[in-house]
Amino acid sequence: MLEAVLRGLTSLDGVRTVLFVEDDGFVVHAHPMPHGIEASVIETWKALAKQAAPDALTTLVMEEGYLMLKPVETRVLMTVCARACNLGKVRRALESIQWPT
Repeated sequence: MLEAVLRGLTSLDGVRTVLFVEDDGFVVHAHPMPHGIEASVIETWKALAKQAAPDALTTLVMEEGYLMLKPVETRVLMTVCARACNLGKVRRALESIQWPT
């Protein structure tokens, strides 16, 4: 089900990894499997997302691309993008996600 909800995001050119992470750090969904992303890094990203407003979309510029953090209730949607990624398309995809009720 989550795969279908996130398909518009995961299918974009330049989106490398999408993680949906519980408050306790458990990865609920990963597309594709996150190679090279350690649990401690995910914890750091989760802490950064918690520092922003609950409905904020946080964008971090990293050495090899971008990281977008979007809180969703008690979870965080983490999107890792390549440098050449169209961030506007990624933002629109994140805003248009229809979460099941």
